[in-house]
Amino acid sequence: MNARKTVSWLVASVAVSAVLGGCGPSGDGAAPSTPAAATAGAGFRSGDCNGITDADIAAATGPAKFTRAVVSDAGCFWQENSQFGSVGAGMGISTWWYRGSDMDTERSLEQSAGRTLTELSLDGNKGFKAYDGNACSIYVAKGGDVITWSIQTLNPATLPDLCAVTEQLAQLSQDRVN
Repeated sequence: MNARKTVSWLVASVAVSAVLGGCGPSGDGAAPSTPAAATAGAGFRSGDCNGITDADIAAATGPAKFTRAVVSDAGCFWQENSQFGSVGAGMGISTWWYRGSDMDTERSLEQSAGRTLTELSLDGNKGFKAYDGNACSIYVAKGGDVITWSIQTLNPATLPDLCAVTEQLAQLSQDRVN
């Protein structure tokens, strides 16, 4: 997918998420709310941003590189703090929680985007990693839930290894919501 299409797709996704999600950033970077108790055999215990904080994002990528832009019941998006002239690049880090989704649908979408897929297991939950030169996503399933962590950028040279970022965030999140 070329950079222009990627930016257009991500900007549209963020806009839809913001409209559907309702609220904006809290700005305090505080720890997410305490997740609700899960029943045995159920999916993840999720809280705000699937347990990921602004401080976690800064620790994984470096300070002042991303700003939280969307917080919703389904997940969060941190906007990359880079611009082309006066226009934001529209790229960033996201985490989303899909209840009732299946991994085959997610795999198909990532394959359609032309990304390389590798299988993985995180804290006993099966999933996969999808990546290319400008993006890396991790999907993990538990019960009827799928949680994804993703980073997309137009300039990966300005960031740590993209898959190392998503792997760090995915592990932190699993430690908190699994």
